[in-house]
Amino acid sequence: MASQAWVAERTVPLLKKKASMGAAEVKAELESKYHINIPYQTVWYGREKAATKLFGSWDQSYDWLYRFKAEVELRSPGSVVEIDIVIVNGKKHFSRFFCAFKACIDGFIDDCRPYISIDSTALNGQWNGHMPVATAIDGHNCMFPVAFGLFDSETKENWTWFMEQLGSTLGPLPRLAICTDACKGLEATVAKVFPWCEQRECFKHLMENMKKNFTGTEYGKYMWPAARAYTKEKFDKLFAKVLEGTLGVQKWLDEHHNLLWARSKFSIDIKCDYINNNLDECWNA
Repeated sequence: MASQAWVAERTVPLLKKKASMGAAEVKAELESKYHINIPYQTVWYGREKAATKLFGSWDQSYDWLYRFKAEVELRSPGSVVEIDIVIVNGKKHFSRFFCAFKACIDGFIDDCRPYISIDSTALNGQWNGHMPVATAIDGHNCMFPVAFGLFDSETKENWTWFMEQLGSTLGPLPRLAICTDACKGLEATVAKVFPWCEQRECFKHLMENMKKNFTGTEYGKYMWPAARAYTKEKFDKLFAKVLEGTLGVQKWLDEHHNLLWARSKFSIDIKCDYINNNLDECWNA
């Protein structure tokens, strides 16, 4: 029977090729190659041993963050790496992390449109949490990463810390649009840290919330075309049909979705017509 050590030895080269390979994938790979059946638990522990041998333990990885910070600042002067800690029973514990490389900072300020998409993705592993990210659009309409971080949950306090680091990193900008999804804590944080920016929200999230509160198909028939319309005249014409066919829409939007979500209302100084938060969704994927 295959032992954990046997599995670990043969899993090392697999993880070198694909570090994200899970225990189920490792099990299938080994069983196919060696024509044997291996208990899942044996594979899981063997994979953990292989990952520790290659990348170090989970506990040690937090200690290495300070070495990572020092190395980034040495190799790429002007980069910003911030590590926040909390004191629990007299001991230091990791709390939050922020990173923006110098090339990303300069690339955004000098060559990208003044538009930032903000979101976070849940992390799945031994230590759960969230990875917030700020992405922009370059001259080819491609995703341009600006900054990323780590924190335990999407609280208003954590979002405020991340956005304050981002604001300090980028410095004062003459104009800026920030797009978020339907997250009230994040919306309030953006308004607090970037009170002068143009706040936009993801139209897809707006529509998902709308489906939970309104029935029928009339609003769905005209809302998307209205959001995509570039002129005020076309928007007014289409949105009027939404108001006629679905009672209470205007009041609901004013109360729950009062940020900018229609192209016709976007600033003409910021040449970006995205109505969805697709940039961050791509990063998350």
